[in-house]
Amino acid sequence: MNARASLHRHDVDLGLLVGQQLIESETIMLSVIRSYTAGVAMMAMVIPTVADAGTTVPRAWLVTKGATQAVLVAESHIGTPVESDRYFDSVVKPSYAVADVAVMETYFGPSQTLNETFERGAPCFDDPKGLRTPRLRRAFDALISATRDNRLDMPDWLKEWEILPEFIFTSTLFDQFAVKSLGPSYFAAVEAQGGLGISFRLHRKDAAAKKTIGLDTLKDRRAHFCSSSASERADFVADEALVVARLLQLKQADPKYASVGKLAAAMGQVLAEIARCVDQAVPCAIEQASPDLRLLQNSGWMPYFSPGTFEISLKKRTRAWVPVIIKTVSEHRRSFVIVGALHLPDLKVGDRVEPGLISLLRQQGYSVTVIKDARDISMTFLSPSWFDRIRSAMNSL
Repeated sequence: MNARASLHRHDVDLGLLVGQQLIESETIMLSVIRSYTAGVAMMAMVIPTVADAGTTVPRAWLVTKGATQAVLVAESHIGTPVESDRYFDSVVKPSYAVADVAVMETYFGPSQTLNETFERGAPCFDDPKGLRTPRLRRAFDALISATRDNRLDMPDWLKEWEILPEFIFTSTLFDQFAVKSLGPSYFAAVEAQGGLGISFRLHRKDAAAKKTIGLDTLKDRRAHFCSSSASERADFVADEALVVARLLQLKQADPKYASVGKLAAAMGQVLAEIARCVDQAVPCAIEQASPDLRLLQNSGWMPYFSPGTFEISLKKRTRAWVPVIIKTVSEHRRSFVIVGALHLPDLKVGDRVEPGLISLLRQQGYSVTVIKDARDISMTFLSPSWFDRIRSAMNSL
């Protein structure tokens, strides 16, 4: 077997292994959430006021076109006080309950983790020496230092990168290392503060009954990575390495993770600000940072957004989801869609504006309006159809 065939076989086998782990292990999924929360908590800098964690914050929008409707919900992927408020009980849960189908960014079903996810098309790697940019080298230095400080076994990160220099490196090897290194105390602390995000709580409760679709496959995520420039890929890998390094620094400074509650509260504040950022006259600027966001970044709960991470984790993913959502909404009368909050508003990057998911849906002819409370959807999305009424009448006979 030649070297290319051997690497291809390794790639496919690892893809199957990762797919099984993503389905079977909730702790692995928790770590994968970190790559999704790359899009969640960056926008608190837009409005200086901070939301009261006990205040109900609208975080859902009604999407309509003709007879079809969808409720589009923003989440943090990690439970926060804001997401546990009465808005969850009055709007989010009822909308999910009546929907014909749920589309979730964090859902990894069979179609998301098929073996073919990691089959190669065009090669997606560069000379490893060329990828060792100064920023990437500094990120690995920080990760190695944090690993040693915690007296953990040291993986040969650069060797792994040479063997498999693709998206799977950052999406699985970093995550698995973080899960193993942080230990069960970390995940117990996260669970105590609300645990997994809204999508996980809803899907866990009604997994068997609700038809669920994943917003993107691992193959899609790899395509976003591979179609980016070498410098963007290096930036992305550096951000991933720094997130794990900061989490290990958090472990060293706070072995019992007593500070996780403060992090969850900060995440909730930022989520509320992102929701307020939608439909502002001025798009959200990403170059500034609030104290809440800085706290999350310094603790490893959020990355510092490089051009590469913005391109791969936000811009490309946001645009790729539009046809998936449109297809789902067009095929069902009532759909429930839940995504990371930062994909929703328009973002200002330097002198250019990147449209968010809400603007992109409006460009496709959809009406998108904020849902302030259950009254905003009581006569539309939550109103039973004639079929529902007939079925209810038949059941009562």
